[in-house]
Amino acid sequence: MNNITNEISKMEKKITLVRAQGSFVFDDTGHRYIDCTSQAWSNNLGANDPRVIEAAIAQIRELTHARPTFDTPILLKLNKKMQEVAPENLTQVGYCLHGSLGGEMAMKLAFKNRPEARNLITLQDGYHGRSLATLAASWPHPNNPFLPIEPRVTRVPHPDPYRPRLGMDSEQEVRLCLELLEDTIRKGVDGPVAAVMMEPIQGNGGHIEFPRSYYHGVRDICNRTGALLIFDEVQTGFGRLGTMWASDYYGVTPDITVFGKGVGGGFPLAGILAHKDLTWFGEGEDALTFGQFPPSLAAAHATIEAIQNDGLCERAAEQGKYATERLLEMQERRKLIGNVRCPGLFVAIELVKDRQTKEPARWAAHQVYLRGIRHGVLFGESRYLGLGNLIKVKPPLDISRELLARSLDVLDEVLGEIEDEMS
Repeated sequence: MNNITNEISKMEKKITLVRAQGSFVFDDTGHRYIDCTSQAWSNNLGANDPRVIEAAIAQIRELTHARPTFDTPILLKLNKKMQEVAPENLTQVGYCLHGSLGGEMAMKLAFKNRPEARNLITLQDGYHGRSLATLAASWPHPNNPFLPIEPRVTRVPHPDPYRPRLGMDSEQEVRLCLELLEDTIRKGVDGPVAAVMMEPIQGNGGHIEFPRSYYHGVRDICNRTGALLIFDEVQTGFGRLGTMWASDYYGVTPDITVFGKGVGGGFPLAGILAHKDLTWFGEGEDALTFGQFPPSLAAAHATIEAIQNDGLCERAAEQGKYATERLLEMQERRKLIGNVRCPGLFVAIELVKDRQTKEPARWAAHQVYLRGIRHGVLFGESRYLGLGNLIKVKPPLDISRELLARSLDVLDEVLGEIEDEMS
């Protein structure tokens, strides 16, 4: 065990990536890894897809920058494509370069359309970014030095099917959390609420998917109270769940969708889609010098077309079904696996020391990450704020079945190693 530990400790140094292609990344020592992180879940299409690179290069030759007071051909072209794939009636489009700023853009538009409101509600384990505003909207950051200048956000409880409150079943907990949400809107804050902002499936907060009834219940509460509903789909959008949007998967349309990560094919791009009836920003209210970066817009157009043409939504659903079946079978043999989570290629397992107590197995999760590197696979790991007992398997949507199977074989193998050492 000491030799293994010493070998793994050498891997704690950050890997220096020098090249990427498809489902692989390569480091400066010549090692190749299957990338089950899609580089922060961003390469839905796979790294360096030639169609994306060629589109970006062609745009660079024509126009690399235009201030936001001008339209450009690629901006108008991407607007049309975004409107084509957008959830129903979300036809107004705004762009920026980071998911955090996309979240802020959604907040700003909500308050503009609810000028009497002074409050924003998010979920307790939600994560929306690391800008001042989105950090305030996220699960509390330890020793947060920015609290004095962050906006006012109220967090409410949400269902957790793996750890339900008070021994409740899922639907009982859904009803409790919906009642708490409505009570908070009506009596728990001073004045009206501009919006309820939530991830359809929580990312950094624990990869938590809610029962379907919760999404419909939140939509109904927003309808009755006048609060807007914002879906943060930075991680779930553009095919990851087996549909273009999580809102398509759950059959609930928000008033504003935040997008990012997977849209740009590896180029920085994010933004919002807003309902056609919402009042859009006035002059100067949301203008970013490089927010409409033409090479990123061109890359995004090529990426969305490739997702459509290659049938990657359907492929993600099929690959996710395969991965889930493999992991559920693995769970029968590997006692560390407490819970298997999907859908699509939004896949994760929660590792626990004991399935009865559900005590998080954080050391084991970090070992899976490190030993995966040794076997040539990069697994995602949730380490933010001590939530490090999740292993995420979120490769590009076009990963081959062979590479996905190899990744799951490695996961099975390293879990076996760790369980042997822990026994």
